[in-house]
Amino acid sequence: MSTPTAAAGLVILLLSACTSSTAPPGPPASTSPTGSPKPAPVLSTYTAAGFATALAWAPDKRLFFAERSGTIRTFDGASQRVFATVRASTDGERGLLGLALSPTFDRDHFVYAFYSRADDTSRQRVVRWLDRGGTGTNLTTIIDNLPAGSDCCHKGGRIAFGPDGKLYVTLGETHVSSDAQNSSSLRGKILRYNPDGTVPSDNPFGRGNPVWAIGLRNPFGLAFSSDGKLMVTDNGPSGDAGTPGSGWDEVDLVVRGGNYQWPTCYGNGIHLHGFACAGTPPTWQSGAQTIIPTGATFISAKGPTGYQGDFAFCSYADNRLKVMSPDATRVLFDGPRCQLDVKEGPDHALYLSDTSAIYRFGP
Repeated sequence: MSTPTAAAGLVILLLSACTSSTAPPGPPASTSPTGSPKPAPVLSTYTAAGFATALAWAPDKRLFFAERSGTIRTFDGASQRVFATVRASTDGERGLLGLALSPTFDRDHFVYAFYSRADDTSRQRVVRWLDRGGTGTNLTTIIDNLPAGSDCCHKGGRIAFGPDGKLYVTLGETHVSSDAQNSSSLRGKILRYNPDGTVPSDNPFGRGNPVWAIGLRNPFGLAFSSDGKLMVTDNGPSGDAGTPGSGWDEVDLVVRGGNYQWPTCYGNGIHLHGFACAGTPPTWQSGAQTIIPTGATFISAKGPTGYQGDFAFCSYADNRLKVMSPDATRVLFDGPRCQLDVKEGPDHALYLSDTSAIYRFGP
């Protein structure tokens, strides 16, 4: 996300973020074909949460959420419950950063998480629990020794299952920018694994290589559309050598074996290293404005009025949901408050998190 100096300020900001739950003005409510007005979505506090980095819904309508300090909790609409804890480092941008439920949760009851290790801050891992009676049991390390680097920033940490049943993992380049273009390094990549942590045989960079896409700086938000399209939010350069001190955050359409420029270029093809830009420009970039994009989602056709079918991501810098066109090429408007993650619930409301709470946005 940031340089070491900015990261220190970011940590302070994270601890002191405001807790107001007042909804900003939204787009006008649309009407049904018969002319009957649809209820306008309203923002309300759903439950308190301490820096909820990632949200995931279970088929039984429990909300799972990961708190950066190392606790996974569930909320059933009435009460919270501790599901599991890990010993996570929260130094710089480290922490319990990712959460996903198995796509066959009804059968296997598996819950996955990504965290930065407290016992070795240079490494990160993906683990899995069995949900038994609302408590995480049978803790299993699925993927270990993912690099976290030696400084503050660029840890990645999102996980999500694709429609192919594979587990996708984002990993930042940990300020080793040259590694983002090296397909033999895990830094600055989207990684793809089988649910048990083994590497699929059809990955693009050779047998045993988990790399799915390269050329990313600090990919964080990770979202699949209903038709299988994968979008990722990536934090732009902020003080890296030869770059401006802010701005140029981006959204990328990720494809098998894709390359997303860093560090040869950034933003809309601004040259930085080497002879030419490598790979594909982003679908959208923020220009000189610093957004700090985080969690992302595709909103279904049954989502809140005025938001149906759009792509959206949270802006840590603005504390607003950025609502985009379905192809993620332009920002349409700013939605309600959101800093860390957004997911559509089983009731088709949006659930959004900041450093102090999770909010519900819907009729």
